[in-house]
Amino acid sequence: MNLLIKISGGILLTAGFILAIRPDLFFRFPATIDGYVMIEKRVKWGFVIGFGGFMVFYNDWTSRGLTVIALLVSLTLGIIIARLIGFALDGFYIKQLYWLLMELAVLIIFGFFYWKQNY
Repeated sequence: MNLLIKISGGILLTAGFILAIRPDLFFRFPATIDGYVMIEKRVKWGFVIGFGGFMVFYNDWTSRGLTVIALLVSLTLGIIIARLIGFALDGFYIKQLYWLLMELAVLIIFGFFYWKQNY
């Protein structure tokens, strides 16, 4: 069962990265879309990256609270990774930087809660 979860997570992680890099792979966007909106389209696939990473790297399934916090940490980290991919491919926008800083703050808070529950 654990191997099946890891394989499924690897598939989700790979698909999330591919779709964060190419969000128009399945759905065509208008030609007049700007970089800011394109980054937001990439961020949606960050959830898939985070969930796939959670399935691959998380091993302690005994505590529900710890599992929920670990899921929140990995989803937030997936969103941050997708936003950074957007910065690299679509350009730098100050408003997107504000979103990234808020997500980093949330990641630190969730990481602190994970650390407190783990020890």
